[in-house]
Amino acid sequence: MRLHGMTTSFAALIVAFSMSVACNRPNDRENRVSDALKQAKIDDVKADYDSDAKVVHLKGNVATQSERERAVEVAERAVGTSGKVLNEVTVENVDERSADDNDGQIRRQLNDMVDRDPQLTDRSIDFDVNNGAVEIKGTVASAAEKNKVTEMARSVAGVRDVANGLKIDAAEAKGSAAPPRRPVGAPDNRPAPPSGRNR
Repeated sequence: MRLHGMTTSFAALIVAFSMSVACNRPNDRENRVSDALKQAKIDDVKADYDSDAKVVHLKGNVATQSERERAVEVAERAVGTSGKVLNEVTVENVDERSADDNDGQIRRQLNDMVDRDPQLTDRSIDFDVNNGAVEIKGTVASAAEKNKVTEMARSVAGVRDVANGLKIDAAEAKGSAAPPRRPVGAPDNRPAPPSGRNR
């Protein structure tokens, strides 16, 4: 009798775990957000899930800023704590005129900030900017570096939202170790630094 109860409990745990895994598949997050947007009658906003960065991108056009904010609220409730919602929705006749110019300016400013930072200049960091929403991808050496890049992005004028999908790899730190000191008067045979970043 006791063995039967344990077997039943174990079977229930397996079913619960299977359902939990099924509900956290990347497509499920996208589907949950899409369904929630449809139920809220927000038909012009679409959800796209980036499984690498664990970010749900909201894209589309709405008539007012309040509709844009409502779409984010609905999406965030649907996602819960299982991911980040990045709002890339355009408000018609407001964002359309200047979004591309602003996005390019934000991207350039972020790239310049990384280039000027001696700790980050050798890291592989890319910024995808859409309607002031910044998604950060690449690799850094520590959680402190990842947080530093997030704060950089938040400090730039025009940035509305930030999703930091940077991966942490301690091996990145080896590439930025200080070069060995050379004796005074010895020739400098080091290669010239790269002239710019490709983004």
